[in-house]
Amino acid sequence: MALSPDISALADAALSTEPVTASSGNLAKQTTQNAYFDADIISDIDSEASATASVVSGSVAEAISDRLPTTVTPTHYDIYLHPDIDSGIVTGSVTIDAIINEPTSVITLHAKAITIDKVMLRKSDRQEQQLCTTDAHAIEYTEHMETATIHLRAELPPSNVQIVIDFTNRLSESMYGMYRSKYKDRGGRWASMIVTQFQAKCARMAFPCWDEPAIKAEFSLAITVPASHTALSNMPVQRTTPGTTAAKSTPGLSRESNTCDKGTLKTVYFARSPRMSTYLLAIVSGELDFVEGVSMSGPLRANGKHSPVACRVYTAAADVDKVQFSLDTTLRVLERLVDMFGVAYPLPKLDLVAVPELEAGGMENWGLVLFRTVRLFITKRTSLWIRQKAVYVIVHELSHQWFGNLVTMAWWDDLWLNEGFATWIGIHITDQMYPEWKRWCHFAIEDRQAALSADSLRSSHAIQVAIKGTADIDQVFDSITYYKGCALIRMLSAHLGIDAFMAGVRHYLAAHQYDTATTQDLWLALESASGEQVSAMMHSWTTQVGYPMIAVDIDFDAGFMLLRQNRYLHSGDCSPEEDCVVWWVPLALASSTTGTQPANVKNKTMQSREARMPVPGGSAAAWVKLNCSNIGLYRVCYSPGALVRLAAAITRSELGAVDVIGILNDTVALVVSGYMRTSVLLDMIDTFQAASEHIVWQIIGSFLERMYLTWAEQDEPARLQICELSRSLFGPKAVSLGWISRAGDGPLDARLRAVSIPKAGWAGHPAVVEQACCLFSEFYAQPKAKWFEHDFTSTVFEIAVRSGPPANYRCVRDMYEHSERWRLSEDHRMAALCAMACSTDKTQILGTLEYVLTDSVLPQDMHIVFGCMATSDHCSKHVLWRWFCQNYQRVVDRLGDCSTLLGHVVSTVIGDYATEHMAALIERWFADKPTAAFDRTLPQSLEFIRVRAAWYTRDQSDVRQWFEKRSRPGAMPWPGSLAEGAAAAMATAMAMSKASEAGESSCCK
Repeated sequence: MALSPDISALADAALSTEPVTASSGNLAKQTTQNAYFDADIISDIDSEASATASVVSGSVAEAISDRLPTTVTPTHYDIYLHPDIDSGIVTGSVTIDAIINEPTSVITLHAKAITIDKVMLRKSDRQEQQLCTTDAHAIEYTEHMETATIHLRAELPPSNVQIVIDFTNRLSESMYGMYRSKYKDRGGRWASMIVTQFQAKCARMAFPCWDEPAIKAEFSLAITVPASHTALSNMPVQRTTPGTTAAKSTPGLSRESNTCDKGTLKTVYFARSPRMSTYLLAIVSGELDFVEGVSMSGPLRANGKHSPVACRVYTAAADVDKVQFSLDTTLRVLERLVDMFGVAYPLPKLDLVAVPELEAGGMENWGLVLFRTVRLFITKRTSLWIRQKAVYVIVHELSHQWFGNLVTMAWWDDLWLNEGFATWIGIHITDQMYPEWKRWCHFAIEDRQAALSADSLRSSHAIQVAIKGTADIDQVFDSITYYKGCALIRMLSAHLGIDAFMAGVRHYLAAHQYDTATTQDLWLALESASGEQVSAMMHSWTTQVGYPMIAVDIDFDAGFMLLRQNRYLHSGDCSPEEDCVVWWVPLALASSTTGTQPANVKNKTMQSREARMPVPGGSAAAWVKLNCSNIGLYRVCYSPGALVRLAAAITRSELGAVDVIGILNDTVALVVSGYMRTSVLLDMIDTFQAASEHIVWQIIGSFLERMYLTWAEQDEPARLQICELSRSLFGPKAVSLGWISRAGDGPLDARLRAVSIPKAGWAGHPAVVEQACCLFSEFYAQPKAKWFEHDFTSTVFEIAVRSGPPANYRCVRDMYEHSERWRLSEDHRMAALCAMACSTDKTQILGTLEYVLTDSVLPQDMHIVFGCMATSDHCSKHVLWRWFCQNYQRVVDRLGDCSTLLGHVVSTVIGDYATEHMAALIERWFADKPTAAFDRTLPQSLEFIRVRAAWYTRDQSDVRQWFEKRSRPGAMPWPGSLAEGAAAAMATAMAMSKASEAGESSCCK
């Protein structure tokens, strides 16, 4: 568009040439020693990406706001980049078509660690004459805002302009911005590929831009790379020219480099993208090979059928035989998503790339989706669990192509719109494709519990979280955003019905495509499709911290029950001021007379503090279950008789796996919080001796491990007794089931075997330990033989190091470093690394910690090793903590700018302590450290430590008495004990409610 006539008069005065004093100096020359940057959780979270942020003190982080002014907004970027892989220097130019929305004398945009060499402002019509140019003296950098401000000599009126910027930066030393990732080239030599990671705010590290999700624009890209490389971006390659380029997009600003021979280089031009956010732009360049297929998921043709979309999975050439499963999964998933969303895949191609070094498990860049290698390398030797996670992560990232990329949250306070929904649909579609995997059971055991645990802390945050400052953006990529968000979507979709829910989602996508949206926009679309008042139902769930506990007092003779909701805190001491929210709660009632089939469940809701309602099936019901299928996001505290009846029903296998998970996980949480005594749960465990459901044993094993880590430091006799209890429970099952599947085994046998052997080995069962060490020795000596099933690789490795001869430590390190000899899959190579962390020898522990800081271990894997070490043995975490304190700066330097990874490391190192002494010591140690990068995770970890410390203090005598009774000759569990303990639980819950009503402090001890 032509500029308005007014701007012509400013042709000689558009940009200032007077020096401007920069507030922080040239960003490219700033020291980075005190800068840390945020990044999966997730976890593997599959967990996804976050972004960089300079560390500032907590008070500064709260005070600043890094939103850009809206006086100028971009519509199109024409970018040229020339990264020199050897030197790390990047030269580049960008022409930005922009709209001046209101008169201004400055243009402020994001630029981090970038040197702006020249700026030219001109009319938007490229055929017109330039208005004027300027040098770098008119640029003011603001480091904590990560911005560059161009000072104009005169005010510009509203108009259309082109901003042409010539700049230099460096390839990032972290896994953010544009960086190098090591891989083996076609000749088997180590080489570097170029990779970008721009979420959440790292595009500003690669080129000057408006780096906020709502400021969408179109992108054209050209990049100069080695001639042997395959260059990829969001859009297809348009053309390729040999040698370097003089940056056609920026006439007058030649950026031709003299650092390389033109004959070894090429410049690749990519097609223009649709409107999208800067964090979704992506580049990969390396010696890559691929497998390809076609998905019928493109725009509809005249015949009503979808047009083809080319799909490829890229990886280093040596690994191309490992990604066929991932391609097949992609083709299946893409067509399912098109059918669910009712919108064709928006781009002409879809590429997936296996990246050796990636901060998160996957990143959803539009049309160029990146994954850690372990998520795409799936072979016959890959364990079932890793295969399951691979399918889930592929679905999760591909769903973002619509929900997040086509329609993007307006700001990071609505990040849960992207991640909560993608987590839900990732599990939903995986469960449809592979129902035998029971993915919702896994979600209930792990992910849902992670969300409930984090959200039961005072240091938690609401799903729609206020972003306080730069570092805060990165920290909301957590279990609340992903897993609480997923749980709420699941709860709402179940209440509305999947058909009505997806109809609302389709309306939402159609109404906001190529634009941004908010949580309220989704609620309005769902209200239109369902006729329900979704906004009112969900308001407290998304805007308030926490969730309720429903106390249930059941009169089975009368056939009625009294329900009361109060906020649940892990500390068990919720005050009246903290208990002011009344949630909309879907109850999903079932009983022995109705059964738990969805068609028979009573879908009642609770919208008041207290409610009285009939028992489903009346007085004939033998048991009652709330939150059937475990879909509601709350905990249930049952009355004494109700809990005893449910325990009996679990033993008789009358409840489905998901319902068993809900009962047991709630009971565990209530025990740790003080609403029940620990002996109540220990009695339940004894009554479950005959239970065959593997889910029961998985939760029991995890509880005993948690109890061991809590009691071990302070109570030597109890520590030994907990191990003995674990051996007595899991050892006989492990020995009976054996290590190899047998012809007569049913599916439950395989799952129970997969639970029993690792738990028995952890507890030191002699037969299991001896067999694992024997299998390990045979495998190490003869790697081509199949000595055990692939799902037991991690178990065999860890037991062999923890309980076997010292030489096994050197053996697993050998396996990690030379995995080809043992034909280890990517996940089993990681198992070898983690096994090194399971040694109980202090010299070997310290050796592993030093090894983690070498180039042999990727920074993205550091916290995984620390996690194995902290939980492997009750003494190891003390060695880890002392080493961490002495080597903190080395850890920070090794992680580079990845402060989210630093947050993971911190929470992993300290997270398994259980004494007030350690909480205070950790608090003091971090007092003078810059913690803005993990100022959410640190308080949460400290709160968890204090919760466990209070648990031990409160129940140490109760546990001691339980073990004394159990050790008496002929002692067996008795129902009266369970009922007595459950009665105490109900009394506790009701006392809390009464104290809340009376305005008194509710301390349930």
